[in-house]
Parts: sequence; structure tokens; C-alpha cells
Amino acid sequence: MILGLSRYGGLRTPSETLSLRWEDIDWEMNRMSIPEPKVEHHEGRGIRSCPIFPELRPILDEAFEIFGDKSEYVVAAPQYRAAANTAMGWKNSNLRTEMTRLLRRAGVSGWPRLFHSMRASRQTELQREFPLHVVCSWLGNSPRIAQQSYLLVNEDDFAKAAGVAKLMVEG
Repeated sequence: MILGLSRYGGLRTPSETLSLRWEDIDWEMNRMSIPEPKVEHHEGRGIRSCPIFPELRPILDEAFEIFGDKSEYVVAAPQYRAAANTAMGWKNSNLRTEMTRLLRRAGVSGWPRLFHSMRASRQTELQREFPLHVVCSWLGNSPRIAQQSYLLVNEDDFAKAAGVAKLMVEG
């Protein structure tokens, strides 16, 4: 669930992924009201509306089927919330360490800035289809921050510019 919310929802980890409640999911409108603990101190911030993207919907559906009546939160992991949400605010809760361990067990190599990279990939993908101001509204950042920190150049960009099909890279 954490991977799905980070990769396909573009949520910040741990604060947004661990704050999201089932009541924040509007299944009929295909939207999420995402709590924004990181920026709630700014005027007009604290909760943002974001679509439930098609890649995320089946993950949410399955999690709701399993945990919807057992947990108030979408990520049913109180130990993570307890470690991350302290009296001094949100802090690192070693989600990256745990995720790296799970990836290794699955035979997948980790990568630097694991959760940031998933959010950046999502911002870049959405940017190809929707205007910058729309994507920034959904993901809760500014165009300046998106351009500085999230928008990526990838192999598809090179292939498109060269007018060729994307090459398959062996790895």
C-alpha cells in the first residue's frame, strides 16, 4: 500500500501515506482528500484533493477489501505511525530500510532516494498528460519545486526527440 500510494498517488512518505484514512477516499468521485502535515502551517493548506489514478484504484480496492473494516487508516500499520508521528511532528520512521529489505527479498535492487524517486516519476508521468499547475495541485507542490526537484528526463524523452522507438535496455 505504501508503495502504491507513493508511486501511483505521488504521496509524501511517511506523513501523507500514514495519515490517509479510509474516510478520505471518495470512491464515487474517484478522489482522495490527502492530509498534508508537512505544509498544514501554510495559509490555505492542510488537505488537498487528488484523483484516484487508474493504476492506484485496484491497489486501494484490494486493501479496502482486506483492511477497510479493520483499520481507520489506509496503511494499516500502527507501528509505522507511532514511530513517525511524534510530539515534535513527523520524522523518518525507517520505511526506506524496510522497503529496501523487501525489495532485496523480491530480487529487485534498491535505488537512491527510494520514495522521492517514486514521487518524481509520478510527477513526470502526469506532467506529460496534464498542465503543470494541475499536477502540482494534485501532488501538493509548486511549479518551482516540481521543476527543481521532481521533473525528470528519461529514455522516452531521448527516443521521442530522436524520432525512434525506445530501445530496450538490458539490465
